[in-house]
Amino acid sequence: MPLDTTVQAEYEDGFILDETELNDISPYNEGHNVLRAIIDKCPEEEHGRMVRFSGFWKNERHDVDWTSLPDNARPIRFRHGFITQSATGEELARGWSGMDFGYQYTDGENVQDVRELR
Repeated sequence: MPLDTTVQAEYEDGFILDETELNDISPYNEGHNVLRAIIDKCPEEEHGRMVRFSGFWKNERHDVDWTSLPDNARPIRFRHGFITQSATGEELARGWSGMDFGYQYTDGENVQDVRELR
């Protein structure tokens, strides 16, 4: 199971671009992450259009069926993190507290469907 707050994209030929598997390093553009590769549509020339965009939270996969969205749709994933420190500034804990996940596109007006996963 991919790690919490990571994303995955599946393409027409069955290819899956998985953020956890790639340690969040884009195989397409040096210095960029996997979400940037998905947003920039890097795999689409070789593997066809994206058909599924998924986010993972608390051992559950949350899917967006990309086949019904227009070509200008853009994936959204915003991570919410936390750091707990002692009174002296020592870091005690760090992690993710949730994420916002979904898509947006413009069709004369801005259309968004974003789920808050907490």
